[in-house]
Amino acid sequence: MTVRREKKVRKQRGSRVYGYGRISGGHRKSGSRGGKGNAGIKDHRRIGRIKQMILDQKGFTTHSTDRKQASINIGQLDEQIELLLAGDYAKKEGSHIKIDLRELGFSKVLGKGIVTNSLHVYADTITPKAEEKIEAAGGKTFSSTSEE
Repeated sequence: MTVRREKKVRKQRGSRVYGYGRISGGHRKSGSRGGKGNAGIKDHRRIGRIKQMILDQKGFTTHSTDRKQASINIGQLDEQIELLLAGDYAKKEGSHIKIDLRELGFSKVLGKGIVTNSLHVYADTITPKAEEKIEAAGGKTFSSTSEE
């Protein structure tokens, strides 16, 4: 009876890596490519995964009408009144200073701060506390919700 054996491999017998490249460290399992599947997401493969998640986003985008309004505190407005007058964003009319915040990109006036100047403020929304402080300093408020 004859014994069948596979032919002896004679190629690359002196090579350490046997044709699998020098950098990879030989033919090994998934450790040579950084892990299988989601392995390494916590550490070394996170950035690539985040980029891929951003690219894979599909679906609807919301066009909500109740987005956060751009707002400014009445104290900030009072502090920067000289800059607004110098830049023609506010106009001095007699003893009052007229400011249209809608032109500046603000839609809401909040009541934090101290008012020292007599202001006529035009905005979409003015909180009751801000309105109270402006009127106490001798100014007026004009909002789209109240009658002018």
